[in-house]
Amino acid sequence: MPNLTKLARVTARGTLVKPLLHQFAMSDDTASIRLRVDRPVTRQHDGWFHASQHPLMSEYELYQWMTGTSEPEEMSYTARMSVMFGSCAHGIIEAFLAWAGIAVPLPKGECQSCGRPYRPLRARPSDRYCTEHGYASYPTRSRCHLDSVLDFKDGPPWGFDFKTIHQFGLRDVRDMDLDCFREKWPHYWAQGQECMRLSGWRNYIFLFMTLGNPWETREFHVPFDPAFAVATEEKYRAVLSHLERGVPIVP
Repeated sequence: MPNLTKLARVTARGTLVKPLLHQFAMSDDTASIRLRVDRPVTRQHDGWFHASQHPLMSEYELYQWMTGTSEPEEMSYTARMSVMFGSCAHGIIEAFLAWAGIAVPLPKGECQSCGRPYRPLRARPSDRYCTEHGYASYPTRSRCHLDSVLDFKDGPPWGFDFKTIHQFGLRDVRDMDLDCFREKWPHYWAQGQECMRLSGWRNYIFLFMTLGNPWETREFHVPFDPAFAVATEEKYRAVLSHLERGVPIVP
């Protein structure tokens, strides 16, 4: 594990990933970085609830999604460009996590979430492989992908997601300020909760980075909220019950 003692001035107390990222950036070690960028497309109705989209929706909105009567959310120019450049940054973070030795390897077999085979170690990037840890619940028709699962060797693993943001998006935001994180990005907080519900992990790390100089980062640790998980599951089951009985949900 890299030495953290020289990084106190650029990292906040309690952060786990950020100190390692700073050391990775400043290291002269050789690290191969593979980038694969796919053009983002609008998500179409697929009969599943997604952690990144649905936990905060009402039962009526979820019913519309599952019946294909809601309009798919169109991605703007800004959103599409952000996703494409963000995917480049994800490639760098993947290389960093491998360098740091904290990423749990992908399991063998097929991903629970998307059904594709997991990418074998050292295999070249390809659409045929899944490159993220995927989880699914068939009783609630819900699924998710995690950017990674992290193991710091001193307790249970953590779920992990990396987020990019515009240059000024982290102003007045402090590392480890969970109240600020939840207020500013409630959909990310809910995404983390749903990923923990589906995966069984009970702690989650979000790492944010601005896309541009000075490449600021913020780290947040999100604990599992059992009450939110129960409410989400009950909401999904209620919608599925309406679908099975052929009873519409009205606004």
